Amino acid sequence: MPLKRIEPQPSLAQIVASQVREAIITGALHMGENISEDRLVAQFGVSRTPIRDAMAALSKEGLVVVLPKRGSFVFQTSPEDIAQICDYRQMLEAQAVRAALCHARTAYLDDMSGVLTKMDEALGRGDDCGYSLLDDRFHALAFEHCGNSYLRDAFSLISGRISALRANVTAPYAERRAESLREHHALHGMLVDGRLEQFDAALAVHVQRTGEVYLQALRDGHLRQADVMAAAGGTAAPRGY
Repeated sequence: MPLKRIEPQPSLAQIVASQVREAIITGALHMGENISEDRLVAQFGVSRTPIRDAMAALSKEGLVVVLPKRGSFVFQTSPEDIAQICDYRQMLEAQAVRAALCHARTAYLDDMSGVLTKMDEALGRGDDCGYSLLDDRFHALAFEHCGNSYLRDAFSLISGRISALRANVTAPYAERRAESLREHHALHGMLVDGRLEQFDAALAVHVQRTGEVYLQALRDGHLRQADVMAAAGGTAAPRGY
């Protein structure tokens, strides 16, 4: 009887972290929301140790803030923080795109085209969450094809936060998603045509608009109280997960 290779299985902490991460980046958990340790223990049927290990791992990703004697909370942000994230992302993505075009141009552009088709379909059927995840995928492709692990690691510092911001901030604005889709198609077309300078300018507008939409969401009251308090420098009230 031939023996099969045993694939390593994820630890309990990794399983918990994966599910909580997904809840954050899809907007099921909102910025500033309390992640109840007791509830996670009950839901997963595990001890507190893997729960705490998972929170520590997510803290390193910038998705969770662990406060002594208070618990774990989904990260909060502010207009100033978002401005820095946007600047960092814009510079990093512009370089990753160039590296991807040099390293794997055909595969990169083909994958972009495939994701755009799925984005069209998701928007058409009103799948907001699916569209947001595909938006993440569209921008992550540059780092997947860039052939540079340091660029990928640099992007991983903010990728989760960017996903969560999309889910929390842009969700109320259907017209923004339609505009976003047009911009994604335009960005792809510029790369296909080799118009890199035009692409850089369009990417800057596309990325920096995140900050504008965040401020609009604050003004319109679409963000929960924890987010408003964070922007004002306050402390979030726990809301339980």
